[in-house]
Parts: sequence; structure tokens; C-alpha cells
Amino acid sequence: MELENTKVSHLKPGYAASADLEVDMDKGQVALTGIPDMHLKRNFSIVSIIALGYNNTNSWVAIATSFAIAIQSGGAVSLLYGILLVTAAMFCTGVTLAELASVYPTAGGQYHFTSILASKRWSRGLSYFSGMAAVFAWITLGASIALAGTEALMAIVIRWQPSYEAQSWHYFLVYQLLNAVMVTYNIFLTNKTLWVYNLGFILSISTFLAIIITCPVRSSAHISTSNTWRQFVNGSGGWPDGVSFLTGLSTPQFMFSGLDAALHLAEECLEPARIVPKALLATVTVGLLTGFPFAIAILYSYDNIEASLTTSTGFPIYYIWEKATHSPAAATVFMAALFVVSVVALNAVHQTASRLTWSFARDDALFFSSFLSSIHPTLGVPVWAIILDGAAVLLVGIVYVCSTTAFNAFISTTVMVAQISYAIPAVLLLVGGRNPHYLPPDRRFKVPNVLGYVCNVVCVIWAFILTIFFCFPTEFPVTGSNMNYASVVLVVMLILGVGNWFAYAKRHYHGPRLDI
Repeated sequence: MELENTKVSHLKPGYAASADLEVDMDKGQVALTGIPDMHLKRNFSIVSIIALGYNNTNSWVAIATSFAIAIQSGGAVSLLYGILLVTAAMFCTGVTLAELASVYPTAGGQYHFTSILASKRWSRGLSYFSGMAAVFAWITLGASIALAGTEALMAIVIRWQPSYEAQSWHYFLVYQLLNAVMVTYNIFLTNKTLWVYNLGFILSISTFLAIIITCPVRSSAHISTSNTWRQFVNGSGGWPDGVSFLTGLSTPQFMFSGLDAALHLAEECLEPARIVPKALLATVTVGLLTGFPFAIAILYSYDNIEASLTTSTGFPIYYIWEKATHSPAAATVFMAALFVVSVVALNAVHQTASRLTWSFARDDALFFSSFLSSIHPTLGVPVWAIILDGAAVLLVGIVYVCSTTAFNAFISTTVMVAQISYAIPAVLLLVGGRNPHYLPPDRRFKVPNVLGYVCNVVCVIWAFILTIFFCFPTEFPVTGSNMNYASVVLVVMLILGVGNWFAYAKRHYHGPRLDI
């Protein structure tokens, strides 16, 4: 195999004979020769792709919006040590993806890696289900961020209009409005305003700094360091401490939702083989450097965290900010900033998710692939893919009106199915002994082979842990109202994926293969 110019052949029958996916190791570029109408403009530099990746994850915002889960499942100990544990696991996941992205930087990301690494017999099936898992993860991530933005906005309204009685359909309308606006923006303006991600990054970091400085300084609380770092508070009502701790990891795990964003924008990056791996690891690094200090600052700002769980606004962190700063206005400014950051994040998610859907359709995995894989000639974006992802987020939002429990189950599967999609190529790397045919020694990003094995193993183990324990109810004994229906949602996703496979993809789908 030539390492300087590795060729990955698409098996899709509809591709032209010359339509090879060609990875130039010197330039770090991916070219789909023979089908120039599918090209996206390469607009992203290292700074802009890191900014977009961070806008997708926004670690401190993820903690702020899911704060209650960790507090109920172990208290401060669960949150603080959970962040460190999750960061270690996601760093290993990031390394696994970065090594592969430095060789195969395509919008397909993990499902293209799977297609290339798997044997010919298993390539189509495994890569298809890796791709479906990634697609579902991005749809549910979009729904979770749309809801977070909605709840932030509604919390402000409720705080300043105490007589207002919010109904679930009010949340539904705001959710759908945010979703529709961001889909429209993605179609017509995103390619012209990539600087929005830079502004979102600056606003997020600025707000983070303001919060971690202002809240502890203004607070009059007397916090016991020993209790904060050592006292495990099991609020599950019956689960052992270990199980309670693991179920509470969903809060820190949400810090890294959308870790693979840079993968799916690789074909819009300048020098993707060099930039994408850096963006992946930068996302993990910035996530730790913002999420961990934020958690510490909040826990040292107020001495009755549990009281925040019953706040009338439905947003515990808002209550804590107000009590810590002794200023409703300051807390509201923080909330307004959180809302704006969430809107930018929703835009970033729609852009990233549509590129994944576009890539999946380009490999003919979905009904109406000819439409979904098209790039608008003047707008330069996959319009139909953006609309499809927006419609999927809309449909998930309808579940909210019917049952908030069912909706929460949908969004709680985000990190599970995402990690499963990462773990599949990691397993194949391990099975293949990290074969240098697939990981050329002169790739742009590499780690010592021993570290590579460790990272691949951790990536796989973490997928098992998330899938098992994030399906556990957070409270015990289990009732119909506190039941965790994430396992049911996983089954629904599996049924949809299998149904699409037999109805369409089995006859049409073909991912890239490596010619050795």
C-alpha cells in the first residue's frame, strides 16, 4: 500500500468508475474525484473548527443544564470525580478517533472508519449500524439542546413573572420556534457567518469566567471542603453507592456530547488530516478546563444545593446563581448568556448533523438519498439533509407534549448511542492489532502503540458502562413515573435502523473500502 497516497474505493454502484475517495497524506486533503457537484467549500481553519467543536459541547453549559442529575446521584462527589473520570474516558475516545481521522478525514467519520477497518463480509452491516447510531445521537443531541435553550428562556420568564403558569405546550412552541429558526439560518446564512461560532466561543468563555469569579466571591456561604470532596450523598433511595455514582455520570458525560463534530466537518476543513485530530483533543481539553472549574465554583457558592432542586423556575442553577450573587439581575444576565450560547450550539449541531446525514445519503444508506446527498448550487449546503434533521428534531419535540419522561429518555440516549458508534471502529482496531496498513506510521497524528491500545480498550469499555448504567432508573424503588425508558428508546432506534436496512440500505448502501 502506498502510504503517501492511500486510495479508498467507494463500492456504491452509482459512483463513477473514477470516484475514489483519495487521501493525500502530504496535504491532508480528501477528494471525491468524478463527482465534483458533491464538494463542500473548505471554510474551516483550525481556530474555527475548534470553536465549532466547543460550541457543540459547551461543557459548563452541559453541567449547568443537567446539574440536578449528578446532585441526586451522589452529590458533589459524583459531579467532581465524575468529571475527572469522564474526561479520562473521553480523552481515550478522542485519541482513538483522532488517529483514524488523521488517515481518513471524511464527513462519514466513525462509520467510514468502520467500513474501512472491517472485513469485507462485515463491512457494510457494521458501518451501517455505526452510521445509524451516530445519526440518532446527533438528532437527540439537537433535541436536548433545543430543550435546554427553551427551559433557560422560560425560566427567565417565570422568575420575573411569578403569576405566569407555564404549560408543557408553551415549552413545545418555544422549542419548535428555536428549531425552525436555526434550520432556516443553517440553510441561508451559516456558510456566510462562520464567525458566529467564534463569537459563541468568546461569549461562552467570558460567561464562564464571570460565573466562576463572581459567584464564589459574592457568596456568603460557608462550605466544608471535607464534605464537598468526600461526602457521598446517595439520593437514589436504594441503589448501592457504586450504581448511584455511575448513573450520576450522565451530567459530566453530557460535557462531551458531540465530540465527533470535527469528524463530520472534515470535508469543509483546510488540511483536515492535520486539523481534525487537533480539534478533537482540543474539545476534550477545553471541556475539562471549563467544566471542572465551573463545577467547583458552583459547589463553593451555595451551601444548600439540594434546595435548588425544587425551584419554581425548574432551573436549579438559576436559583444557585441568584443566591450566590445576591442579585436577581446578575443571575438573569448569566441565564440570558446561557440561552444565547445554547442557540449558537443548536445551530452548530444542525450544521454538523446535516453533514453526517449528507455523507450517509451519499453512500446511499437512506431513502431519497439522491435528494439528501445533493449540495445546493448557490447556497453550498445540503439543504435537504438540513431539513430532514430539523424535521427529526421537530418529531422528537412532539414527544415532549405527550410525556416529558419519554422525551427525557430520548435525549438521555444521546451519549450512549454516540459512544457505541465510536466503540465499533475501536473494536476493529483491536481485533486487527492496529494494523499499519490501516494506521500508516507516517500519519499526521499518532501516539505510542501501547497508549493506542489502552485508548482503544477504554473507548470500548466506556461504551459498555454507559449503555448499561445509563439505562438504570436514578431512583429506587422503581415506579412508572421514575422509570428510565432509555432502554425502550434504544430498542425503538434499533427497530428503525433494522427496518431501514431491510427496506432500503441492504440493497443500496456501500461504504468506502481500502484497496491494499
